[in-house]
Amino acid sequence: MVNIIKSNKACSVYPLKLSQPLGAVYAFLGIKRTMPLMHGSQGCGAFAKTFLTRHFSENIPMQTTALSEVATILGGDENLHTALKNIMEKSDPEVIGIVSTGVSETRGDDVEGSIERFKELYPEYAYKKFVYVSTPDYEGSFHDGYRKALTSIVKTLVKRTYSKNPRQVNLLLSYHLTAKDTDMIKETVEGFGLKAILLPDLSSSMDGSVRGFSGITAGGTDTKDIEMMSASAVTITIGESTKEAGGYLEGKFMIPAFHFESLYGLKNFDEFVRFLMNLSGRKPPEGLKRWRNRLIDAMLDTHFYLTNRKVAIAGEPDIFYAVVDFLVRELGMHLSAGVVPTISESIKTLPIDEIIVGDLEDILNSSGLDMVIGNTNMKHVVRKLSIPHYRIGIPIFDRLGHFLKGYIGYEGTTNFIFELANLLMEMDEEISYKVPEYIKGGGHYEGCLCDKKP
Repeated sequence: MVNIIKSNKACSVYPLKLSQPLGAVYAFLGIKRTMPLMHGSQGCGAFAKTFLTRHFSENIPMQTTALSEVATILGGDENLHTALKNIMEKSDPEVIGIVSTGVSETRGDDVEGSIERFKELYPEYAYKKFVYVSTPDYEGSFHDGYRKALTSIVKTLVKRTYSKNPRQVNLLLSYHLTAKDTDMIKETVEGFGLKAILLPDLSSSMDGSVRGFSGITAGGTDTKDIEMMSASAVTITIGESTKEAGGYLEGKFMIPAFHFESLYGLKNFDEFVRFLMNLSGRKPPEGLKRWRNRLIDAMLDTHFYLTNRKVAIAGEPDIFYAVVDFLVRELGMHLSAGVVPTISESIKTLPIDEIIVGDLEDILNSSGLDMVIGNTNMKHVVRKLSIPHYRIGIPIFDRLGHFLKGYIGYEGTTNFIFELANLLMEMDEEISYKVPEYIKGGGHYEGCLCDKKP
């Protein structure tokens, strides 16, 4: 049983928590021809846009209703309607993802009612798809906003029941998966002769493959494919943030949902491949078998550097679960400090003693660490510890190409553990070159041969 410790500090020195609206916008970026609209002050939208632009190094299509102090008190209907009308006229998106913030939530704006009034005022836009998500940023975190947005998307866009296609599979993907991870999952599923509908699909919208400027998302999951999700034979959910949306499709359209907390490591991906074998009745491709053998060899090669090493990990629940589950259960590493911004049910099942719900400063209380794993903001903590820092999660501002790296499956996990082992190997080598204190200071050493008289 994991002991959960909640930090009661009055001030967060090195913050870890990201807001719910940010998580919801992240999910909308994986849907084609979409414009996320943040219903709040201009500062809320500017921060989120800057944050995501720096993380992806891509143009981020996003707008705000720019609530003023007057609109915040008297109501933001006019701001919302003006923003929606301007977006329709200038960008003509197919989907508008409307995300609330602490400003509009505190006043209690009836956003759903306001959307209906907009359709009455402007019937020429009534056919557009409006997806509303309630995401007050004074509670929850990025994980909760993403989970709510994904659930709202399937509830709003998957309406009609179609006849079942036994070869079609829904894949609901967590925020911790990169473009490379997403491509790998899709290729693996299609390698078994199945058709996959991915939601959301950031691998085709935020991977840098889009040419030219677009005011809305140029790639991502097509809304026609989302509408056809009711025809799928099964839904596969990866990461706890997708579980609720999978449960909705199961309850509403009788589509069995199968959940995988993570696809990191040998054991988890073996289960995923075994599931696809049973579903399709086919054997795995030869390429998968070859990478499985490589991963086993990599685990053998790296265990000299990784087993029993002490590590601190911080991140949103899905990425935290995936990394800790693999490093502790399969590689035998020891988690000395684990920090999350919010609690999820999945992380309570991890084989560790305690989890801190706090900020990155809580890692400084741990001693004897060999490595820390987390986002870019951990570098401020690492400078005080002088140990390797492996960057993973959201955000990553000080490295390029992170969204095109793979971490899951046989191939991704192989590369992941080689990178971890190389960091520790480099640290061990640097330590071995250091001159011992007893030599630098000219002090006495018991074992020194100069003490022995002839």
